[in-house]
Amino acid sequence: MNNEVNAEMKEFWNGEGGKRWVGFQEKLDASLKPFGRATMETATLSAGERVIEIGCGCGDNSIEMASRVGPEGRVHGIDISEPILERARAQSAMKNNLSFECGDAQTHGFETSVFDIAFSRFGVMFFDDPATAFGNIRSTLKPDGRLAFTCWRTVKDNEWVHLPLGVVANHLPLPPPPGANEPGPFSFGDPERVKDILQKAGFIDIAIKKFNAPFKVGENLDDAVSFLTQLGPANAAITEADPDETTRTRIAKDLRNALTPYDTGQGVVIDGATWIVNARNS
Repeated sequence: MNNEVNAEMKEFWNGEGGKRWVGFQEKLDASLKPFGRATMETATLSAGERVIEIGCGCGDNSIEMASRVGPEGRVHGIDISEPILERARAQSAMKNNLSFECGDAQTHGFETSVFDIAFSRFGVMFFDDPATAFGNIRSTLKPDGRLAFTCWRTVKDNEWVHLPLGVVANHLPLPPPPGANEPGPFSFGDPERVKDILQKAGFIDIAIKKFNAPFKVGENLDDAVSFLTQLGPANAAITEADPDETTRTRIAKDLRNALTPYDTGQGVVIDGATWIVNARNS
C-alpha cells in the first residue's frame, strides 16, 4: 500500500488520467472557459499582481491571467501531472511572465507571502487533507491576499454527470460513489464543508456563490458520447466493469438517444453547476 500523500491522485494524473486530459485538452479548455473567466472576474486581477494557479492543467487560464497582470506581473502554475504540464509549457513558450512547476500544493514547500492571488479552476477538490492543503496555499499568499476558485456542485446538480451514469446503470453495476469527505471532482459539493475547510486553513471573508454556465460536451452527438464515456464518472464505471463490445455499443446507443434533446445544432450543451468561492488571507 502506498502511504504517500495524495498517492492515488498522483498516480492517476501522471498516468491514464493525464493522458486522457491532454487528449481532450482543446475541447475541455473551450468548454470550461466560462467557469474560469467568471472566477477570474471575482478575483479582480490587476496589472503587476502575482498569481499562483493551483491545479493549472494545460495552462489555458494561466496564459490568460498572465496577459491580465501584464509584463510587470507574474503567474506561476502548479500541478501534480507532468504529462499535463508538458502541454502547458508548450502552449505558453512565448510568455515571459509565466512559469509552471510539477508539485503537490498540499505538501509543496512554497515561498511564503509572495502571491497576491491563489486561483484554481476545478483543481482543489483532490487533496487527501484539504484543510492542510489550503493552509499551505495560504502560506504563500501575502497578507490580505485573495483566494478564488471554482468547484463542481453535487453530481445531482450536474446533469452532464448523472445523465450518462443513469444510462450506464441500465447496463452495468455502478461502483460505489466516493464518500462525502473523500477526494474527487464532486467532493466540494457541500458549501458548508468548503467553508469549514477554509476556516480551518485560516481564511476569512469566505463567500460561496452558485454559478451555472452552458457546458458543451461535444460538437455533435457522436462526439458527446465519446467525451462522456472517456472522461468522468461514467468512464470510471465502464472501465471498472470492462464490458464486452456488445454492451459498450448498447451504452453508446442509449446515451446518444438520451443526449438528443441537448443537441443545439451547434454542439451538445448541458448546464454545468458550480460554486465560485472567494476568501481572503487573515
